[in-house]
Amino acid sequence: MNTWEALWTQPWFWARPWAFVLLAAPLLLAALRLWRARSVRAGALAYADAALLPFATRLPSPQRQRSALAWDLLLWALLAAAAAGPRQPMSDGAAGGLHRIAVMVLIDADARAVAPSAAPITPLEQQRLLLAALWPQLRGERLGLMAYGAARPGGPAGAAQLLPPTDDPALFAHAALQARPEVFADTAAATALPGLLALARERLQQQAGGERGALLLLAGAGVPVSADFDASATGRALRHARLPLFVLALPGLPHESAALLRAVAQSSGGGFAAVAAGQTGADAWNSVYARGIARLPAGRADRLEQVTAWRELYGLFLLPALMLLFWRERPRRLPPAVALLGLALALGLPFSPPAQAQQPPSASRPDALRAEHAAWRAWQQGDFARAQTLYAALSGYGARMGEGAAAYRQRHYQLAAQAFHRALLQADTAQQRFAAFYNLGDASLHLPGRTLEAVQAFDAALRIRPDDANALRNARLAQRQYEIEHPPSYLVGIAKRAPLIHHSRFGQQGSNTPSQLRHKPPPQASAPLQQAAALSPGGRLATAKGIASATAASWQPPVLDWAGASKRMQLLRDASGELLAQRAAIDTRAAAQEGGR
Repeated sequence: MNTWEALWTQPWFWARPWAFVLLAAPLLLAALRLWRARSVRAGALAYADAALLPFATRLPSPQRQRSALAWDLLLWALLAAAAAGPRQPMSDGAAGGLHRIAVMVLIDADARAVAPSAAPITPLEQQRLLLAALWPQLRGERLGLMAYGAARPGGPAGAAQLLPPTDDPALFAHAALQARPEVFADTAAATALPGLLALARERLQQQAGGERGALLLLAGAGVPVSADFDASATGRALRHARLPLFVLALPGLPHESAALLRAVAQSSGGGFAAVAAGQTGADAWNSVYARGIARLPAGRADRLEQVTAWRELYGLFLLPALMLLFWRERPRRLPPAVALLGLALALGLPFSPPAQAQQPPSASRPDALRAEHAAWRAWQQGDFARAQTLYAALSGYGARMGEGAAAYRQRHYQLAAQAFHRALLQADTAQQRFAAFYNLGDASLHLPGRTLEAVQAFDAALRIRPDDANALRNARLAQRQYEIEHPPSYLVGIAKRAPLIHHSRFGQQGSNTPSQLRHKPPPQASAPLQQAAALSPGGRLATAKGIASATAASWQPPVLDWAGASKRMQLLRDASGELLAQRAAIDTRAAAQEGGR
């Protein structure tokens, strides 16, 4: 999108809207002229002779007054618009702006879309490749995915939302692979195109997050267009909802359905295009995206605080105002060369370069440095409560680590663990992740019922740095603490039915549930966390001579924990098809209800 296209398609904002009060200036000037003319006429009537009264009291003609008022109105309107500061957020990638629009893609997953055809690829695979070619062209739009179709030819058409709007192409590609006819195998109800579009509109309004939306229909042979489909009414409803429909017709779409979809797209404010069999390149999106979705105004949903540069547009109004003023006030006998030179100077006024948007005061770098210094000074002075408060107001990995460390020093271990969790999510390097895991294990070990989390945190830290003596020592202490709190002999009710290995696995995955334990662990079972002592491979505190052997021992992760996690993931993968089928049944019923209204 070039600058001229963006000028008329992107939203405008006004930096100083109060400047439009200047529109009252021409009215005041007109009233002043009328008052002055009346005062001059009154003075002339008092001093002029009777024979000269017609010449002394002659007022300007009404036509001349209207012409002067029109010139003033036009001139001051242009000056007021220029003073109001019209501008647009920069939408190109270099300026950092994004075209924030949520697009719901409706993909044809009908049984006929996977049937072999004369083309080298099936229609369903062609749709996936077309969507993969669309992602590199996006300028900030988010894509959601909804599938429609029937499990068998002639069966009831269903609908299923596979993904809400996202800006992650990998996640979208994974969701596109889930679009298969088998998803609609358990669909008992049936839906038509009005219900499908109504369901997509409802989901987009719920999930767009305030952004403007659009619908992108990949129309194949399985599009459910009924005989009584009212294209004009559906298009008007979409236009009223400010949700244009863009249709990309696939090979195999009947001509009658194509004509109806073209009418719906045009009446809703969208567009229509068709692709040939086997066409998967980016050129297929020239009409639908480059000249359609990319030109939609993003609306007020764009967050102005995220705009990094503005395109100032006051020159569009200031330049015509100067030209108008020059033409009106020019001397009547001005030489043509001088008039042309003045006009050339007026036309040569350059537009100002994009102005950098001002950062909010809280995000300025000097203020952040001063806040970090104040938090560190409070930490050095031992005022951990104040240090925790100051670090909590900052952002970034270092602030989260400081907040957690300050809470840890105050024995607020729950707050410390939460801060270290957030620091782990913001870590960028392996060293930062190791520190976050290590501190998370320390904090979790002090919390009741969180010993297993401490074991897993230290295990993750040792996977990053296997030879770290402190992490190895604390990991052994955490493992010993967990084994004391969860011995296999405490479990009842399972010993009669399974070997011991299942008991220990159950104990690793369980917690201190009163119904599963004969009695609570003794209070002396809790082993304090040692910060400076080393452990021998047997789990006992070692002397200085045994530190080397303790460090050299490699850490062995608890196999039972990983086995349980793998089993859970296996069950989740096995049930994915059933979950999608149930989701399709729910969405199909919702679409049928929406279409019946």
